[in-house]
Amino acid sequence: MNQKYIFIDIDGTLFDHSTESIPESALIALNKAHKKGHKIYLSTGRANTEIDYEYSALPISGMILSCGAQVIVDNKIIYLANYPRNELTQLMEYMLKNDIGFALDGYKKSYFSDEAFHIFSSLILQNENQNSELARAKMAQKRMYHLDQFQEKDLEQILKISLFSSNWERCQDLMDHIPDSLQGFIYKNKNYGLVNGEISMKGINKATGIDKIIAYENTSLSDTIAIGDSLNDIEMLKHAKIGISMGNGVQELKERADFVTKDIGDDGLAYALQYFHLI
Repeated sequence: MNQKYIFIDIDGTLFDHSTESIPESALIALNKAHKKGHKIYLSTGRANTEIDYEYSALPISGMILSCGAQVIVDNKIIYLANYPRNELTQLMEYMLKNDIGFALDGYKKSYFSDEAFHIFSSLILQNENQNSELARAKMAQKRMYHLDQFQEKDLEQILKISLFSSNWERCQDLMDHIPDSLQGFIYKNKNYGLVNGEISMKGINKATGIDKIIAYENTSLSDTIAIGDSLNDIEMLKHAKIGISMGNGVQELKERADFVTKDIGDDGLAYALQYFHLI
């Protein structure tokens, strides 16, 4: 088999939030695919600051981050698209005024509003004493900071807005106030009882990230495979030669996929790689 370029989403595809871990079968499958000569790339809505060591230690050749706004190959940034300054400040004002939890995803640092900061610090600290100083210290280790530390100079390194809110109606209203140069979506996260979503630059997504990588690698779309589970994976699955939806994926994605594998908790990633003879 020719060398394939495999693009894999993280949350809900590689990382199982119900167990807070990467399935052992997925780890084994990725290593087998790597040993067979295939190149593996993570393709995620997460910012660089949200990539833990366990992901960078995987047998990967690069990452598409912040839904295509940052692309890394062989530890080298090959593409970076900064968020438009005026639109960013307008959205920040609107979200703060309407108490919508959000994070400003940057390639150097990320900044969290009160609600979003509490959510993330609770996940990081788990059962530890969640006093504010400990939370800030733990978050800073991951280059995540409270919004009160945000400075005007930081506007230049923001790539995407992520939403972490408890109010669906307010997030719906926010979607109606997105400038024409941007695009966004929201969904109900059953794992945490939250409204999650993203507001990104129009024309930049995981599919454009794939284009940056195949151009850099001097290959073609005919050798690409994409695997995901969420709304921000739709463009990627439609763009790749083979688009695979996880069994636990959203219905809109399944309808556009070439193949629907098993759920993440039923070794879905490993099953997909085996089905297409990649391992």
